[in-house]
This record gives sequence, structure tokens and C-alpha cells, in this order.
Amino acid sequence: MNIITTKEQLDEMVAYYLKQDAYAYDCETVGPRRGVTVVNEVLWLSFATHGRGDVIPMGHPNGEFIETIRPLTGQGQKRKDKGLEVREADYSADDKKATQVFGPAPQQLYPTEVFKALEPLFFNEEILTIGHNLVFDLTSVAKYLGGRIPSGPYFDTMVGSFIYDNRNKNKCGLDDCLERELGYKMTKGVGAQVEIHAFDIVAKYAYLDAKYTFALWKVVKEKINAADVDNIMKLEMDVLEVLCHMKLAGAPIDENALGDLHQQLEKDIEATRETIYSVAGRVFNLNSNPEKQELLYTSKDMGGRGLKPKVLTGKGIKKDMEGRELEVSDYSVSAEALEPYREKDPLVKALLEYADLNKLLSTYVIPYLGGEVVRTTGGKSKIEVKDSLLVKGRLHCDFIQHGAETGRFSSRNPNLQNVPNPATAHGKAIRNLFYAPEGYKLVVADYSQIEPRIIASMSQDPIMLKNYREGSDIYTTVGDVMGVNRQGGKTLVLAMAYGVGPDKIARSIGCSITEAKNLLSDFAVKFANINRYRVKVIGATKVKNYVTTIMGRKRYIPEINSKNFGERGSAERQAFNTRIQGSAADIMKLAMIRAHQMIPKESHILLTVHDELVTITPDHLVDETKEAIREAMEGINMLDVPLIADVKVVQRWGEAK
Repeated sequence: MNIITTKEQLDEMVAYYLKQDAYAYDCETVGPRRGVTVVNEVLWLSFATHGRGDVIPMGHPNGEFIETIRPLTGQGQKRKDKGLEVREADYSADDKKATQVFGPAPQQLYPTEVFKALEPLFFNEEILTIGHNLVFDLTSVAKYLGGRIPSGPYFDTMVGSFIYDNRNKNKCGLDDCLERELGYKMTKGVGAQVEIHAFDIVAKYAYLDAKYTFALWKVVKEKINAADVDNIMKLEMDVLEVLCHMKLAGAPIDENALGDLHQQLEKDIEATRETIYSVAGRVFNLNSNPEKQELLYTSKDMGGRGLKPKVLTGKGIKKDMEGRELEVSDYSVSAEALEPYREKDPLVKALLEYADLNKLLSTYVIPYLGGEVVRTTGGKSKIEVKDSLLVKGRLHCDFIQHGAETGRFSSRNPNLQNVPNPATAHGKAIRNLFYAPEGYKLVVADYSQIEPRIIASMSQDPIMLKNYREGSDIYTTVGDVMGVNRQGGKTLVLAMAYGVGPDKIARSIGCSITEAKNLLSDFAVKFANINRYRVKVIGATKVKNYVTTIMGRKRYIPEINSKNFGERGSAERQAFNTRIQGSAADIMKLAMIRAHQMIPKESHILLTVHDELVTITPDHLVDETKEAIREAMEGINMLDVPLIADVKVVQRWGEAK
């Protein structure tokens, strides 16, 4: 390990790395709020390549430990207050309560001279840049490089570990990957707060981060090659650059409208709370599941609503399996369990509205503003204080490439993939917080019926192919064939893609479950190619234990051969859904890459939600940006039917629908 503290050492290091084919690097940062890279300060950079590792400190505050100061116990404090001599035994033995005193840190380089020297390396397009969670590291250094993202090509070992096996989804962190692939266990706790650890400890930690990321690259690269998903890795690394630019740009949020929405939600929540108490005839703890279970499922003659339970809790399922009599507390009060009663029972309707309002408040408004949010688990509530996610009026959302087995993005800070439906008043209000300031417009584009188009192309269903080639509305066409309205046609098409059961179809269309079952059977006959294709996909998945998307992304689903009927049925639905939805995700990522390359440099992609793309552009470039995005999205020729993008120019996101 080389600790770089002089300009001569730095120049020699850069010259050495410029002769290599690849290098790994990692940032150790500190900031007012971790995870928001635009405000983080980089304290350390670490690099590794073939047979070499280097760390560059840039303002680490602490040198070596001088001493550890332990606080007095209560007894020791009493002795001191009495003027008695304090003994060794009067000091705490708890390491967590001890204070470590540091000496001055060694001489370090300034960030300005470090990053100026690193520019030839960071912007060399012939050398592979390797990292673990590269979006974080690339955007962390961008502000030191005039807002520029270091050049590709890239290789993200975190994303790669997910691509070769989606079962690693929740174990893609560096510590998990190293233990799984190299048998190495990382030192815990140092990376979380590098500023409070001694210089030499952090130096070693930073060095090992880069060293083992480089070693991990060799293993993950081989596994990606063996799994034959190299093209998917390339797709993800190309779109990674787009995500970096999205992260840096941030989406403008109307803070005045946000404040107004906050006040309105608080009023609506209070009004809904009073409605609940009025209908229930008593006051109870709205965050207590046991109290809601008793109120909803206890018989009417005992003061309850007497609802027939629909869904068991985990505890209830265990009881049922053991053959014991179920109790009121064994039945779920989740939204899924209560939804069938929304329009049948005024208390259930009010409870669901209350939950919806609180979700909007806690998921979107409070995180944007900062403040207190109540979290409820198992009937117990606790208050958490959240920092505002806004930085200078912009929201820098994290889009996660390994968050969904289908290949779709997930997102956090906040989760925009679950942003409410714009058809609802509150959904529209949330979306309308995202706006274009004066002199700019939002260009909002989304694919028209991309998943049904994929079904049509892959199944070669003659009715659907003819419909899309003629430019007709598929949902109306299916409705006419099936003898239902357009909404019924849409429900049936999406039921096939998502494996929706007859109960949900019945609720959506407004028919009986028996009628819904008949519709599904009739659909399988009239659209026989789709049914045959579904059977084919499921059959192939059972043989291979995985399903592939249109570009060859693999999702392993070993449960498809389970002896458990419920588990196997769920896996079969996942297989077909992944084939369709995963292919849509592949196409959307291609569209993002193309759009990023084709739009004017003054325009920026801000957000993506499933098949929707939100871009900000100056007023004078609206037409150029609009056409570039349309061409980018519609110009992907992977289907036997045309792809159509609906493109709208608006001031606020919610105005697009």
C-alpha cells in the first residue's frame, strides 16, 4: 500500500495507472447527510490495479490515537464531588462510552491538485474504470471535476453480481460480495464514519476497499461471461452513465407547492381520523393492528363490524397449518385484506383513505421537507426524524439497477417507482411538485402499451399483430372480441401479462368471480397464440430454472419446480411476467441511452418511472428535444409491431396525464 502525500508521488502513481488496462477506485466521504453525493466531501481516494494499491488522503482530521478517555461511573462521580481521589475502578469499562483523543493528521494533498493530476486517468476512454456502486463514486468526484463524470468504459461489481445471478439481489453489498466470492470479511464500522477513526486505520480500510474491488472484478467478469449475459452487462454500464447525469442534475421541486400540500394532507388526515372515530363509535389507536383487528373482525353482537376475513397474518397461517382454531388476531388488516370491503363498509373505506394519506405524507412530503414521521410495526409506533431530501430545491433520487429481478429500476430517496397514480387527486398533486422553472419545460414521454405490444410480437397473436400494425386501440379490440368494454379488455390483457386471478378481474370489471373465470377461459381460446406462448415460456423455465428477456437477461426461478402448489403457481406467473416486463425494461434502458445521446447538451433526463421518461429542456430547445426523445424511443427495432411514444410538453409533471 502506498500512501500518496506529495505531488511527486501522485504524478508517479498517475503515470503508472495510465499504462494499465483497468483500475478500481473508491471514495471515502463525509457530509451533512450521507447518500446525497452532491453535498458529500471526499476525504480519501483509493486506487488499485494489477499488483499495486494506493490511497490519497485529502483532509482527514485525525492522526494516531493518543489516549482513550473513559467517563466516570456514578460512584466515581460521587467520589470526585466529595473531593476524594478517583481510583481506576471508578472509570467506566464500556468501550462505547469512551472518547478517543487523536493527534494531528499527517501532511496531506489538497483536493484541487489531486483531481487536476487525476484528470488524464479519469478521462481516459481506453482504461476500464471499476467500482462497487459506481454511481456513488462517479458522482462524488464529479464536483471536483467541474461537474464532469469520469469517462467510461465502466464495470460495476455490485451490478455485475446481480446480473449473473438475480438471487444475489439483497446481497450485492461489497461485504456480501467479498465474502461470497473471495471468502474475505470486511472490517465493520470504519466506512460509516471515516472522520472519527485514526489516519492509519482508515488508510488500510480504504486501500482494501479498492484492492478487493479489483480482485472482485476478475471473478464477477468471469461469471458474467460464463452465464452468457455480457450484453446485459454492457447495457447496464451504458445506462449507468445516464443515471450519473440524472443524479447530478436533480429534479426541481416546487417548495411552495410542497408546503401547501403538506398543510392540506395534515388537514385531510385529521378530518379522516374524525370520520373513523365517528363511524366506529369510539376512539381507538389507529396505529394498533390488534385494535383494528378486534373492531373489524369481532361479531356485531360483540361490538365489532363482523367482517368476513380475507387474508391471514403470518401467525394465522402458522396456526391454520397446525390445525388450531383461528382467532380475530390471526386475520390481516393490510390494504390487500381490506380492499374488497372499501365500498361496502364506511369504516374500511375511511381506514384505507387514512392509510393512503399517511403513506403520501411519510413517503413523499416528509422526506422532501424533512421532519417527523411515525413508523408502525406490529402495532407499535415510533417517531423518526428525517432530513430533507432536497438540496437547493432539487431532488437527487437514487435509481437502483439491482433492485428488481425483472430488470426494472427500483429507486429510493424517495421511491418514485410507487409514485401515486396521476388519475387520483393526491397522485397528481405529488407529480405536480416536479416542475420546470421559468424559461424551461418538461418533456414527458412514455411508451404506449409497450407490454401488450411485446406480448403481440412474442406470441405472434394474429388479432393483436393486426391491431398494432393498423394503429388501432388494442384494449377496445380485445373488449369487442370478448364482449366487454374497453376497461374489461385492458384488464384481460394485463391479467395475462401479470398473472392476475379471477377475483381481481371481477373487482376491476364489476362481475362475479364465476364470470371472471369464464372470461379467462374464453380469452385463452380466442387468443390461443398468447396462451400457447405462455405455456411455452413456463415450460422452458422449468427445464432451465431461469427465464430470459428479449436481450437475454436471466432471472433464476428454481421455485417453478416446487412441489408446493402455491409456490409453483407464483413462480409460473413470475416467469411469464419477467419475459414481458423484463423485456420492456430492457427496451426502456436502451431508449434512455439513446435519448441521452441524442438530446441537446443543454437538456437533461431527470426521472424515469417504468416506461416513462421525464426530461427538462430550455424553452428554445423544446421542439428539438421532443423529436430527439421520440426518435430515441420509437427507433428501437426489436419487435414485429411498431413502438409508439406519447410525448408531451408541460410545466409540471402531473400535467402530462
